Amino acid sequence: MLCSSCKEDSHTVTHISGKIINAHNNYVTISDYNGITDTIPLQKDGSFSKTYSTISPGLYTFSHPNEYQSFYIAPGDSIMLRLNTKAFDETLAFSGNHSKENNYLINLYVQIEKENSAFLNNYKKSHTVFKKMLDSITAARLSDLKEHTEQHKFDKEFLCHAEEIIKFSSWSKIERYAFVHYGKNDFLNNKELPDSFYDYRKEVKVDNNALLNNIAFRPYVNALISNMAFTALARDLGSGALVNRSSLKYHKKRLHIIDSLFSRGTIKDIFATNDTQYFIMNRKNANEINELVDVFLKMTHNKKLKSKITEMAATYIKLDPGNEMPNIKIQNTYKESLDLSSRVDKLSVLFFWSDLEREYAIRVHDKIKELRVKYPEIDFIGINLDDSEGKRWEQAYERYDFNPAMEYQILNVSPVSAQLALRHNNRSMVIDKNLTIIDPSINLFHFQIETTLLGYINR
Repeated sequence: MLCSSCKEDSHTVTHISGKIINAHNNYVTISDYNGITDTIPLQKDGSFSKTYSTISPGLYTFSHPNEYQSFYIAPGDSIMLRLNTKAFDETLAFSGNHSKENNYLINLYVQIEKENSAFLNNYKKSHTVFKKMLDSITAARLSDLKEHTEQHKFDKEFLCHAEEIIKFSSWSKIERYAFVHYGKNDFLNNKELPDSFYDYRKEVKVDNNALLNNIAFRPYVNALISNMAFTALARDLGSGALVNRSSLKYHKKRLHIIDSLFSRGTIKDIFATNDTQYFIMNRKNANEINELVDVFLKMTHNKKLKSKITEMAATYIKLDPGNEMPNIKIQNTYKESLDLSSRVDKLSVLFFWSDLEREYAIRVHDKIKELRVKYPEIDFIGINLDDSEGKRWEQAYERYDFNPAMEYQILNVSPVSAQLALRHNNRSMVIDKNLTIIDPSINLFHFQIETTLLGYINR
């Protein structure tokens, strides 16, 4: 890759601590994807700490449910971080050793994220103008990094990692250009792009677990895989217009690209697993799910992953349209227990949510409020996934002013979540009055959702 560094372990004690305001859960995770994966419990006040007797210098990943960020540490450091989950990246601040490096890093990431929206219009420009503008932005960021390095005496190794973040964010845009600029129908016109357009690929070697700690790496790899897979399939079919990005063909092509980019191990497993899981969760064809799972199983030696994906596929297949929804136990806002079947008496949309995903919880309820007015023929039933022993659910629906008459909570959430393959923000289901599954995974935010719902009403 771009950086080469000494990875000899040091026996100097290294300390990491911090505090999380409005924690989503009772733990944080620190990982380097090369041996260290530590789950650290939070104290009641949101504080945590971890001491290492042996650690290598470099980027590590700090994560809290549904959020993660890169940070830099070296042997002997004592580093502290603080954040508020309501604005994870914007409030993340470091003190202690290498705090200047880490605060620069988080500010760089926030700046890049903000500028990405403003950059969208540049995809409309010719490849020459686009590339010139992108090169100018990248050069300016690298120059700013150099100034900060000289001013604050940044570690040389940190400088390499920061350069990678800047370059990965730039390369992501190069990989997205063809699809955004030409669109599906005219995609094969990308043949007019000069060979030099992707010259940067000669510089980068992605098969390195340590790169997983780089906050810009995964978005870059996903953009690279998408571009390579779409290009290959469009050429196979003779037109980009014929490529369906939710199809089995496309996802098999993606797994083929992943297999070609990475050798067996952690990094290949992560990208292949994510892609296979996405397909399983969004496809409603049992044969196609099994076919992609077969491809995945040949790509990994990890027995736990094989078992996880096989079980997940089996769970989703059981939830195919026409099968019966499990008659789960739920409770209403009066804490009265009941079977789902006693609540459902007509065409119903079950939408699952958790206070751990606050933005989604508010967003989905806003959407449901709109749909309830338009489609009184359908019951829209909110089902909460938080711990039924605590008060989080009650506090949440009162805080957000959700309609208590339409809110319920799963009892014994862990086994039911496994049974229904639930994750906090990816599941809404359509069932009839007999609990027969009509749509196991409806996207309530799809631009054609109203057409879909009308079809279910009139079926």
